[in-house]
Amino acid sequence: MSDFSQGSEDNSIIRSIMVEREEHDRVADPLILVASAVNTLKEREREVLQSRYGLLDGDKKTLDAVGQDLGVTRERVRQIEAAALKRLASKPTKELTHLMKVIHSHMVESGGVVSLDDLVAYFRLPNDMRIEAEKNAIRLVMNMDEGVVALGKATALKTGWALKGFSQSILPTIIKTAEEELSKEGHPLSSDEIWTQFMGTTVYSAHADKITMTGFIGALKLADKIAETPDGMWGLTSWPTVMPKRIRDKVYVTLENAKKPMHFKDIAEAINKKFGGKPVLARTVHNELIGDKRFVLVGRGIYALKSLGYKPGVVADVIKRVLEEAGTPLTTDEIVEKVLMTREVKRNTVIANLQNKEVFRKVGRGEYELVEEND
Repeated sequence: MSDFSQGSEDNSIIRSIMVEREEHDRVADPLILVASAVNTLKEREREVLQSRYGLLDGDKKTLDAVGQDLGVTRERVRQIEAAALKRLASKPTKELTHLMKVIHSHMVESGGVVSLDDLVAYFRLPNDMRIEAEKNAIRLVMNMDEGVVALGKATALKTGWALKGFSQSILPTIIKTAEEELSKEGHPLSSDEIWTQFMGTTVYSAHADKITMTGFIGALKLADKIAETPDGMWGLTSWPTVMPKRIRDKVYVTLENAKKPMHFKDIAEAINKKFGGKPVLARTVHNELIGDKRFVLVGRGIYALKSLGYKPGVVADVIKRVLEEAGTPLTTDEIVEKVLMTREVKRNTVIANLQNKEVFRKVGRGEYELVEEND
């Protein structure tokens, strides 16, 4: 059984991880700190924790599997694991103590509760091949920390923990009520909006002395069917704008968050950076943009959301709409300014389109109007 002893192969893995992490600005790296702390244990304890928590490859083993590897009973493995966690808790390394303090501080800021996903985001852990080992390292820390307790395995909750003394019993009720309020609204809400909605419910009235906005938002982060969007809104995971699964929905969310037109290549790059997984090709994104009426072509390869006020049509169509809405002749500069508000084109392109005498007519000094159909 491999371990983290000096000169071992696993120590080289730790060093490799540390080198790769140096470029990241993190408070701490759970896997590195936990691996170093586990390395101070007795050999058998170290082997059990490495296997049970999947610290080497992210693959956690059962009590039976570890027992078979070590030639002992599953009960003996359980005893060794408990003793190892107790030893770490009684004499934690300086780095492990710091890590626990950081987590406690974050939990206080989150209202006394925290989910595993939230901690992964807090430590800005990369979604690479080591992510499961990183998550397991966090699980180990939380299991050995006597100041926190694991949340019950309710269907509405993600994996998470609460500080001792936190009233867990009300969490499912808070989450269910939040889900109902979001369903009623039918669209994502900001933290202030959903908190305001919640304060109008009977659940809040009955428990107002126990629920703060901070604790409420912390509860939302534990909800299995509620998620926070990149722009800080809260919605149901079943909504495509909150948890997009199809490429076209990811395109929509990307443009919605940008609030401005983007080139299809930039959209593809943003999707790959934000959502991870199998890389999305630029040409695939382009095909989705062409085939969905929610998106409007506003320049060469540049698209925007129709819902943000962008309308379909070539530059000449935009100029026509500008003049129709004005109801009076406009100067070249006025027309160009209004067109560029909704199209990513050059000034000369707008001026060139104004030369179409079948559609536009020059009147006065540098002013244009629409040619009437019966002219």
